[in-house]
Amino acid sequence: FWEYTCINCIRTFAENKKWYERYHPYGFTIIGVHDPEFDIAYSPAHVRQAVKRFGLPYPVVVDSRFLIWRTYKNNTWPRRFLVDASGIVRYDRSGEGADGAFERAIQKLLKEAHPNLEIPASDTIPPDVDRFASSCGLSTPEMYIGDWFGRGILSNAEGYHDGKAVPYHLPASVEDGHVGLSGEWKTDKNGMIYQGNAKGGAPTSDHLEMPYHAREVYVVMNVSHGRPSKLFVEQDGKSLTASNKGVDVEVDSEGRSFIEVREPRMYYLIQNPAFGHHSVSLFPTRSGLTINSFTFGNDCQTDFPHL
Repeated sequence: FWEYTCINCIRTFAENKKWYERYHPYGFTIIGVHDPEFDIAYSPAHVRQAVKRFGLPYPVVVDSRFLIWRTYKNNTWPRRFLVDASGIVRYDRSGEGADGAFERAIQKLLKEAHPNLEIPASDTIPPDVDRFASSCGLSTPEMYIGDWFGRGILSNAEGYHDGKAVPYHLPASVEDGHVGLSGEWKTDKNGMIYQGNAKGGAPTSDHLEMPYHAREVYVVMNVSHGRPSKLFVEQDGKSLTASNKGVDVEVDSEGRSFIEVREPRMYYLIQNPAFGHHSVSLFPTRSGLTINSFTFGNDCQTDFPHL
């Protein structure tokens, strides 16, 4: 079970693809069940784009009515169920990690189905690493920008007013794991939608500010009516550089860092050289840009393909 904007899911793709390549010749297969979190993820076209971008070689079913999800009594992304040749669930893993244990379970079931099967010695299974250990750094928790089930993290005194455009004034201070807004924004459960009048693609004082502690930062964003929208990015009051920008960030001729938001997905915002405490500011340039959520990576969660 996965969702295409979910960084925890994205970090599992490399192992999924490796297992599919190794064991598919012996009868092992993977079926990716996609269940949406944000409204943008209900679209089969968006899921199809994501499957292509991530290069997933196995079949994917769009479960937008959560029928398969409920059948398996699932409650999280990602989650892997290992089913044997008789259709019995033999292994179940919620969240990231324990890849070695899961692969050993795959080999065990394949040998049960094919007693004479010999796994090549080159198909080694590395020891599991706890990528959430305290030594990796304890990152800011995932942040839903909208009023998600009453769990919003907005620091502004104006608060949430779902469906209404509100002129926000940046508070004097914003706590780590919260956001502050300046300018006119509209809120709903999915996120914050910029309503300002920035023109010409140039940055204004309207922005979203977010203090955090982590090594990497990822942000889910969308644009209205498919119109590309430029979003300028600063960290600690400065534009990003080659040493700390995410793979989706570009730098213009004036040294200003920005993301060209063209489609609803997760964008790689910041890739710092080390874990630390920072503040990121996002400056929209077109009405209709939506910011849905932020997620983070620690020092042990950077070794995966940033696709």
